[in-house]
Amino acid sequence: MKPKYTMNNEQGLTVLELMTTIAIIAIMSATAVPNFTIWRNNYQIRTESERVQMQLLSARMTAMKTGSNVVVTFNSANHSYTILNDTNNNGTADPGESFGGRTLENNVVFGFDGGAIDDMDGTSRSQTVNFGGSDTVVFDPRGQADLSGVLFLIHANHLADNDNSRLRGINVVQATGMAELWKYSYGSNPPWE
Repeated sequence: MKPKYTMNNEQGLTVLELMTTIAIIAIMSATAVPNFTIWRNNYQIRTESERVQMQLLSARMTAMKTGSNVVVTFNSANHSYTILNDTNNNGTADPGESFGGRTLENNVVFGFDGGAIDDMDGTSRSQTVNFGGSDTVVFDPRGQADLSGVLFLIHANHLADNDNSRLRGINVVQATGMAELWKYSYGSNPPWE
């Protein structure tokens, strides 16, 4: 004997159940996408600022290793920088000298939100890159920098939202040549940690 199959015995999703499932997925997606965007922007600014810090520390180590000056020049308008291993210490790129450039990646730019900001020492700064009024820092064979200075990096998506909470700053100390990475902590005093 063959069993009888009827429409009443078949199981499946009703239109109402299907629509409810789609609505739940849509709500979950709507809340997850903005959180993912914030996470991605934070990741990009953190990794790019760490990359710039490591490039500065590498320039310092190259100067100490080769016994020559290493010149790092920042171009805040193009959001790029160059590194010159100046083996004859004349300040210009000559044939045979190692010279390289890099542009900031992942929508990270030199900048901060507003007309001025206090740096790690409490000095008000209006330039995004400032080494004693210059955009260049030189590391000597002792590992020291010719000038102390600071540069600010921010994700381009947060440049005009009146919130520096995602801002990163790199402070170069003249006496040691060390490049210190700082994070802006909105509402804290001092604001850098």
